[in-house]
Parts: sequence; structure tokens; C-alpha cells
Amino acid sequence: MNSEKSIKDQIRENAHILNAMEVVGIAKAPRIDMSNPRWKSSIKKDLFSFYNKLGNIVTRSDIGDIIINDRQLSNALRYVDTEGEAAAFFVANNVIKRGIILSMNMNHKNRSLKTITFAAPVEINNIRGNVAVVVKSADKNRYKAHRILTPDGNLFSLDKI
Repeated sequence: MNSEKSIKDQIRENAHILNAMEVVGIAKAPRIDMSNPRWKSSIKKDLFSFYNKLGNIVTRSDIGDIIINDRQLSNALRYVDTEGEAAAFFVANNVIKRGIILSMNMNHKNRSLKTITFAAPVEINNIRGNVAVVVKSADKNRYKAHRILTPDGNLFSLDKI
């Protein structure tokens, strides 16, 4: 398990495993006007509501509880650049809950921070993609970030219908 690689590189290198798996989450995502400079603010309400309904926690039998609250979502949203990545927020909980562990890093970016990368295939608006979710583990497990690519390792787009 090479944990020094980017999230996208980990997805690409493990595509053969992910592509053989069953989809763990299905979502219908609304279209987002990415040309609107306030698009991130416009989806925060939906994101916060979605995870608040889940109690802001996802539980895995092998890891325990993973916190996904407004703070983690806001921080992760800063790094989301595409409509596909924004839509993948709504299946990240399923990837954490039912995905495989791609890597564990005891010293993420030399910051003495433990991280775990989970991955699984998902379906968003009837389009299959592979998602990887990073969870940081210190005193508690907290969602950190995610990425989504097509099964062949390219940029995931909701336009591929």
C-alpha cells in the first residue's frame, strides 16, 4: 500500500480492483453552475443537511466512527474544482462505510498525522465512477477529502450521458 501517492494516483493504480467491485452508493446530483463564483456556497446547505441527517458520523466495524460534520465538509469543499467532485460528496459516506482500504499512512506529508484512504465504485446520475476518500485519524477519525475518476482513470464528468 503506497500511501505517499496522490488520491487520484491511488485510484488509477487500483482501478482493476475497483472496477471489479459492486457499486457501493448511488446518487442523483443536481447540476451545478460552475461559472457562478458562489457555487460552493450554494451547495453547502444541501451538504450540511445531508450529513446532519446521518448524524454527522459514518461507522465502520474495523475503524470505528468517522466524523463528517460541517467543518470537515467546508474544509474539503475548498479543494473541490469540478462538478463531479462536488457530486461525489453525496456518496462519500458509502465509500467510507463499504469501500476497501487502499492505504494507511502513519506520517501523512511528514506531519505526524495518520490517514486512511478508502475507495469504491459509485454511480452518480447513472454514471459509474471510482471514489477515494481520505480520513485523518488523530484523537478521532475525521473525513478529510475525496476524489472521483472514471473507471478508466480520467476526469469524472456528469456530462457523459
